Amino acid sequence: MTEDRQDLPEEQEQAGSTNEFFEESVQADIVEITRGGANHIQANEVILRQAGATNIQSNLVQIRQGGVVKAESDRLEITEGGIVVANSGSLEMTASQAAVIINEGNVNMDQSSAQVLVSKGNAQVDQSGIVFMAANQVTLETNSNIVFLLARQVDGEVKAQFGPKESALFGIMAGLAAGVVLLSGALFGKKHKKKA
Repeated sequence: MTEDRQDLPEEQEQAGSTNEFFEESVQADIVEITRGGANHIQANEVILRQAGATNIQSNLVQIRQGGVVKAESDRLEITEGGIVVANSGSLEMTASQAAVIINEGNVNMDQSSAQVLVSKGNAQVDQSGIVFMAANQVTLETNSNIVFLLARQVDGEVKAQFGPKESALFGIMAGLAAGVVLLSGALFGKKHKKKA
């Protein structure tokens, strides 16, 4: 069964409506959505073009100029799109953004960014930026930046964001900040209890 939403009247297609349709739940073998969206999609293959979804469970997910809140997929491909949380077997990102990626296999990032990327496999990063990354083997191509990197093996030029001095200073400042927060919480808690 194919879920295809190209059956709109010609007037609506030519009008360029950005929200041509929205489905609450879609369940099919192949789901293809163009300029629309769905809350929950469960399928063997999902293709989103200028579309969005809240939750996707699929073997293959292709996102082109779209966005997804959460996706669970064996294979995830994102081109000029965004995702908040991805749990995938393999991942390819091109000119895209992600918040949290948990990946079982290999990752290929090209001109993309991620806040957190954890992968059991290998990662190839080209012209991309990542705040925290943990992977088996990391290959860094040109103009790639990673703030915190944990890897068994790293190939390519590593630009350390924190050297030994900066790391020590960061640890001291983080400890002081945590201490101030805990101390103020304890003081505020005692004053609040006395008034009650």
